[in-house]
Amino acid sequence: MNDNPYDPYDPYKDATGGYSAPGHDPYGYPAAPYGPAPGYGPVSPYPVPAAKPEHEGRATTALILSCVQLVLCCGLTAIPGVVFGAMALGEKYDLDRGEHLTRNAWLSVWINFGVLALGIVLFITLIATDIATS
Repeated sequence: MNDNPYDPYDPYKDATGGYSAPGHDPYGYPAAPYGPAPGYGPVSPYPVPAAKPEHEGRATTALILSCVQLVLCCGLTAIPGVVFGAMALGEKYDLDRGEHLTRNAWLSVWINFGVLALGIVLFITLIATDIATS
């Protein structure tokens, strides 16, 4: 091993015999920063997050509405909405299947709203006819 502090074959060895930090020239010249390759823009040190499937927000909303309908309205048609909404949220790779499951969940939500509205109309009609006959 050569103990010459000015050894031209060891670029990191400084005049004191030690080694300088990487990126600093031991001869006093500032180190040239490495930039991105021409035409590619800056490089992020963090990984780019994967894009969410487009159906995820609609599937979440359908799932929440189906759960609320199941608890508050006791609607049997809300059960398929819960199942389809949960399956659509779990579908990350086949986007067409996720869209189809989301559509089915929303169909169940709207059917349950229709049954609920029909029940309210029938209840109001029953009360109205009972009041009119008495």
